[in-house]
Amino acid sequence: MIFLILLYLCFFSGPWNTLALPTDSQAPEILPTTHLPSFFIRDNSEFDTRSIYNILWSCLSTLFTCTWITVHPNIPAPGDSQSWAVIRRRLAIMAYFLLTPEFVIMWAARQYFDACYLTEKHEKNHTDWTRAHSFFLIMGGFTLHEGGKPVRVLEAEDLEELSEAGKIEWPTITKEEIADRSKGDYLSKTIVLFQTTWFVGQCIARGAYGLTVTELEVVTLAFASLTGVIYFLWWDKPLDVRCSIPIHLLDGSLGKVEGTGPQIIPFPNICAEELPESVENVIASPNPLPTTSIQVDTSTPNLVPTRMQRFRAFIRDACEEYGTLSGLGYVFISFPLTRFVEGLGGMWDCDNLGDNSLRVPTFYSPDSHRVRLRKSESPPVKVATCVAIVFGAIHCIPWSFHFPTLQERCVWRISAIFVVGVPLPWALLWPHLPTLRKKENNPIWMDLCVPFILSIFIILDFLYIFARIILLVLPFVALRALPPGAYVQLNWISFLPHI
Repeated sequence: MIFLILLYLCFFSGPWNTLALPTDSQAPEILPTTHLPSFFIRDNSEFDTRSIYNILWSCLSTLFTCTWITVHPNIPAPGDSQSWAVIRRRLAIMAYFLLTPEFVIMWAARQYFDACYLTEKHEKNHTDWTRAHSFFLIMGGFTLHEGGKPVRVLEAEDLEELSEAGKIEWPTITKEEIADRSKGDYLSKTIVLFQTTWFVGQCIARGAYGLTVTELEVVTLAFASLTGVIYFLWWDKPLDVRCSIPIHLLDGSLGKVEGTGPQIIPFPNICAEELPESVENVIASPNPLPTTSIQVDTSTPNLVPTRMQRFRAFIRDACEEYGTLSGLGYVFISFPLTRFVEGLGGMWDCDNLGDNSLRVPTFYSPDSHRVRLRKSESPPVKVATCVAIVFGAIHCIPWSFHFPTLQERCVWRISAIFVVGVPLPWALLWPHLPTLRKKENNPIWMDLCVPFILSIFIILDFLYIFARIILLVLPFVALRALPPGAYVQLNWISFLPHI
């Protein structure tokens, strides 16, 4: 990562800074006709002008649609339905979508294949069971209640075992009732798809007519192409459901169900959570660091420290443990990066509830289909890899586009190469690393090579994220000096039959 940063600094501070490409930032209303191709002059009614604000509004609204509206989160815990925690999780998913969209595709693909497997499994005995029911089950839609109180979220295996044992009744909710709980229907999803398709069509039309397509529009085009994939995978998944459905234990089964409590459920691993809520979780969880209790007035019962008080206590404990500078570095750099990487791992293979009993983790999927496939043959891996390569290839479209300086063009090319090249070797090697590490009687050179290869891929991951940040920032910087053709747009009304 240091090498790439130094390389970027060399491009921006090199002696060839005077070799900038010619720029033209004239206002569109005074552009000379010699700047435009000959077919522009034949019929000026087919063309109109636009401003930078029009470009920004079109791109930002499409980006918001792709990264916020199209994401279908899991159901929150009962106490989180109206709290800031839900917004924090959505912001975390949005950040992951902007920086590592292929991992979000991986999460969506895992849930899709699991929903297909559960639907195929249960529709034989329950004729009303559909893929929407399977998605609703995966996202934590059924909660086990005992004595009128919630005990835990029911996973697919729990629902099957308790139903077969006669301790609960199989859910009788219909597909229409699930759709009624969803905040999005087929019409709203179609409108979003139409908006993104319209943006893609505009970019294609601009290229066909020889008009300039800005780098920001290319980046937005890459995200717009992911909208169709996301909606294909999550078309039957309910959107933004806030409350689960209670599944009550039958009267004769009270107190007889093993694991009726979060402390009894065996979980082999703790699933990673996302960055924005992790600081609060760690502060509230036992012993993230040697804690110092907050002085609270004992005369006031049930006084809960505020979020800012917990955050200050977290900083104070870190500084006392590691020193002032190291503690601040841990709080603001090391801890967020660790949680961010753990969130990526959660999208890859989070398949248990961890320490969450009343909701499924943010990137949860039971991975039921893996009982028939090896992890290296998992369809989500193939889907995410193909999408990542196509997504990176779209960023190579501006390879010879107009850039304000030669340095920015070279930086764009290097970043695009990283975005295209990193996903494929990672997807091919990563599933085999656990197998190599578990093999007995491995030669010494193999035991040394596996950690070395893993370290190289971790470095490549940080380089990839750094390149993604560059590809998100550079298009906005390039708006300062657009070529004249960027201010011209098609007048679509002129193409419609009219008098």
